[in-house]
Amino acid sequence: MNKRTLTLLLVVVAMLVLSALPIARAQDDVFRVAAVAPSATNDLAFSQSMFDALTLLKSEMGDAFDFVFQEGTFVVDDAAVALREWASSGEYDLIIAHGSQYGSIIEELAPEFPETSFAWGTDVNTFGLDNVFAYTAAADQGGFLNGAMAAYMSESGTIGVVGPIEVGDAKLYVDGFVAGAQVVNPDVQVLVN
Repeated sequence: MNKRTLTLLLVVVAMLVLSALPIARAQDDVFRVAAVAPSATNDLAFSQSMFDALTLLKSEMGDAFDFVFQEGTFVVDDAAVALREWASSGEYDLIIAHGSQYGSIIEELAPEFPETSFAWGTDVNTFGLDNVFAYTAAADQGGFLNGAMAAYMSESGTIGVVGPIEVGDAKLYVDGFVAGAQVVNPDVQVLVN
């Protein structure tokens, strides 16, 4: 999946979240979003796609939308501090934890702040809470295509893929990569790190 497609997908997800969740609107009618992401806003992948989607929403909605974004919070405890501060402030209509590693903190915070909507990425578990939205990307599809291409291009019959973590969309991507490679060459050796 190319960067433009992923950015547009995230914009659609963000718009669905904005329209589907019960939210406490700020008195000034500005919809405020706070988001954490595990890596940098220039990673050319996961975190940048969310940042770019929020930036696009800001450019489209103008003064009716505002957001803050904390990058580089792969460590859950670091993200938890920001998420709790944002929720406690009452200033944000939607708080996004963009990564499957943040599920436990969302599960903890959401019941404490029922007037705030929470979204977390690359999982489908809402913990049975009305103010939690979970989203996931079809990362396995991009992985499948890349695995098929790698197996097709391989002269040795051995290919490899590196994933950041073994959960969420990263795991889906790697699983898709292996499946795609095996369709092209059932005897391919796929090295996974």
